[in-house]
Amino acid sequence: MNSKDEIISQWPRFGWDKELSKALGKPVKLAKDQIENLKNSREKTSIWKLVMTDGRESIPIVLKIFKKPLKDKHILEIEMYSKAFHVFNEIMPKLYWLENVNNKEIWMFTEFIQPLRGQIKLAPQHLERIIPLVAEFHAKTFEKRFQKHSHLFGSSLPHFDSDQKSKKNVELIEKTREYLDLAMKDKNLKELVKPKYRAIQKILNKGPVFFPEIFETGQCLIHGDLHVHNICIKNGCDSEDWDLRLIDWESIKYGPCWYDLVVLVELLVDFRSDWQKREEEIRNRCVQVYVQEMKKHGIIFQEEPLKLLKKAYLQRTLEKKLANHLRRSLDGQKSALLKRYLEKVVVWGKELGLL
Repeated sequence: MNSKDEIISQWPRFGWDKELSKALGKPVKLAKDQIENLKNSREKTSIWKLVMTDGRESIPIVLKIFKKPLKDKHILEIEMYSKAFHVFNEIMPKLYWLENVNNKEIWMFTEFIQPLRGQIKLAPQHLERIIPLVAEFHAKTFEKRFQKHSHLFGSSLPHFDSDQKSKKNVELIEKTREYLDLAMKDKNLKELVKPKYRAIQKILNKGPVFFPEIFETGQCLIHGDLHVHNICIKNGCDSEDWDLRLIDWESIKYGPCWYDLVVLVELLVDFRSDWQKREEEIRNRCVQVYVQEMKKHGIIFQEEPLKLLKKAYLQRTLEKKLANHLRRSLDGQKSALLKRYLEKVVVWGKELGLL
C-alpha cells in the first residue's frame, strides 16, 4: 500500500471511521486531504500520518502498514502493541486498531505523538530526562522479572546469548577480517585503517563474546534502536516533566541492558562532534543517572557501570557495526562513524584488557 489513493479507497470498505470513533470515544471521520507519508522502506513497511476530525478538533494518528509475509521484526512490533501494551503502556503510544487487510497486509493504527527531534535543540542535559524512562522499561523485565512477561512474545524474539546469535557473530567477525584486508588494499581507506589494523585483528581473535560480564550482570528487554528519532514527547517540550514515549519497536530483543545506553548516549556522542570535547563528562553523568534510576527499581550492578557501558559498546561494534561501516566505505559510501569505531576499539580495547 504505497499511495494516498489506495488508503482512501480501502477506508470505507473496512469501516475505519466507525472503528476509530470507538477507539477515540467520539464520532470522527478521516480528513482525506491531510494524509502524509512519513516513510516507505525497502523492508516492506510504510508509515502514514492521518488526521481524524469531529468537525471541530483534529486528532492525528499513525497508520503503519506491514506487507505479508511478515518478517520476524514486524511480528515483534505487532506483538508489542497487541499483546504487551498493558505492561508497557506508560512508555508507548496507544494502539487504536489492528486489521488484516485482504490477507496481504496488516494495518496498525496508533496514537501520534510528536517526535522529540525537531522540537528542541538536543543538549547533553536532555539525556538526563530520557534515561529514567529507559530504566523504567529495563527494570520491568530485568533478569528473572522477564519470566513474568515472556509469554507475550513468541519465538521471533531474539536473544543475545542464543546459539543462533553466537553463530551469526562468528560469521560477522570473519566478514570484519575480510573487510579490514580489503580496506588495506583500498587507496581511500588504507591510511585510515593501517595504524589500527594489527590491533583490531588481535582483538577479533578473542571473539565472538568479548565480554561475558555484560551478559552476566544483567539482561532484559531492550528497545534495540534507541536513538532520538524514536523518542517522542506526549505533553510538549515546554513541560517541566516530559511525558515521553518510545516508538519503532521492530528491533526489540532480550539482551544486555547497556546496549540501549550505547545507542542513546555513546553513538550520539560519536555523531556529535560538538559534544566530543565533553564526552567523558557526558558519559559519566548519563551512567550515573541510569545507575541511580535502576537502583530505585531494586537493581544494583556488580561491576563498575562505566566499564559495562564501554564493554557493551565494543561488543556491539565488534560483532556487527564495524563490519557494516567498513563494507559501506568499501562500497564508496560515506561513514560518519568508521573513524570513531576504529579509534575507540583500540583505545578501549587496551583499557579493558583485549590488548
